[in-house]
Amino acid sequence: MEYETAGSDLERTALITGASSGIGAAFARILARQGWHVVAVGRDRRRLDTLAREIGAEVLVADLLDEHDLGVVEDRVRDRVQLLINNAGYTTYGAFADLELQPELGQLVLHAAVPLRLCHAAAQTMQRGGRILNIASLAGIAAAPGLASYGASKAALISLSESLHHELRDKGITVTCVCAGYTRTELQTRAGVDASALPSMMWTDPEFVAEKALLANERGHAIVSPGRINTLTATLLRLLPRSLARHAAASTYAMVAPVGQDEPANRMP
Repeated sequence: MEYETAGSDLERTALITGASSGIGAAFARILARQGWHVVAVGRDRRRLDTLAREIGAEVLVADLLDEHDLGVVEDRVRDRVQLLINNAGYTTYGAFADLELQPELGQLVLHAAVPLRLCHAAAQTMQRGGRILNIASLAGIAAAPGLASYGASKAALISLSESLHHELRDKGITVTCVCAGYTRTELQTRAGVDASALPSMMWTDPEFVAEKALLANERGHAIVSPGRINTLTATLLRLLPRSLARHAAASTYAMVAPVGQDEPANRMP
């Protein structure tokens, strides 16, 4: 774990986990343009340094699955952070029984336990007007065959976020959960899957997701699914009987295949 300070004004400080790429980096750039001091947390020193040179961010190199590193990030959250964005994450893909156990457990820790701990640190120290954004997924609303651990961990984050939205509002702290859909990041390629068969209308860009998430948080919303298709999907998944929601989700995930395979490997009935 490495920690460096850029020496900027800390009165409006935003801490972002998973800030080295994708949605996290988009948040960092937007907030820097708005005059926030950004604390960029991630594991990739090279990418974080590049981001720091671009926007003047404070760099905190940390592995959030390491107990010591996580403790340091918790301490930084307690030090005058007024906007916490829990964005770090990864996924695996495939039949649950065929996957290695540790990466599955790691998702539960990174997507549920880590945000819980950082939210707890923030809830104890944030002043009125403080804000928290938790980046979840549409996969957390219904079943996610092929992404079972990812969906389960994001479901936990959604529940935590909605509970904290209610609990912390009397303290003047706004908590918003972002149920993002398919976003053009490295998440899929790192998981070794090809999602190119999904229709283009199902995809959003990281900058769009970050902008809509910040706007929803500023307006005090408990939950947001950036994009019209994602908003409609989230609504339908909540309204449909669970059996139909499972079938709909399975049909979508069946269009995803491990890289190098011509046919999706996750055919579902």
